[in-house]
Amino acid sequence: MPWARTYPATLPLMQGCVAVLGNFDGVHAGHLALIAKAKTQAEALGLPLVALTFWPHPRTVLNPNQPLHLLQTLPERIASLHAAGLEGVAVVPFNASRMGQSAEGFVANILHHWLQAKAVVVGENFRFGHKAQGTPMLIESLGIPCTTLPLVSDAGGVLSSSRLRRGSV
Repeated sequence: MPWARTYPATLPLMQGCVAVLGNFDGVHAGHLALIAKAKTQAEALGLPLVALTFWPHPRTVLNPNQPLHLLQTLPERIASLHAAGLEGVAVVPFNASRMGQSAEGFVANILHHWLQAKAVVVGENFRFGHKAQGTPMLIESLGIPCTTLPLVSDAGGVLSSSRLRRGSV
């Protein structure tokens, strides 16, 4: 896919992978919980673990007039994901075309054909595709086992990149 990038450039791997999906801005404890679960699955299946993320951050495209303070640049995000034990990071451009892509098209083009994902791990609030109509259940129904993890909370509430931006962590 000429419009997408992977780090290292040798991805995708022909044998497939276990993919953990998300924006991963800040790579916080919630993200690390997803990565740990995905790593367990990848090891059990004997497959590499790959994070799939989007750039630019979808909120900057969906709400261009509302400034968004990013917690990490793309190179910082990639470095954090590699440091968390991922073998690769797949970066999908988020633009008007991506916003219009059906959820089924995303699963077919990105997860099946490009990454050849054999399993996927997401947080319970993960949505994708046109108007965020895609759900973890849809991924499952289209032939890829999908593990959904609850959001990580502490005394201050759900740990999220938005909460980190507000400085309430």
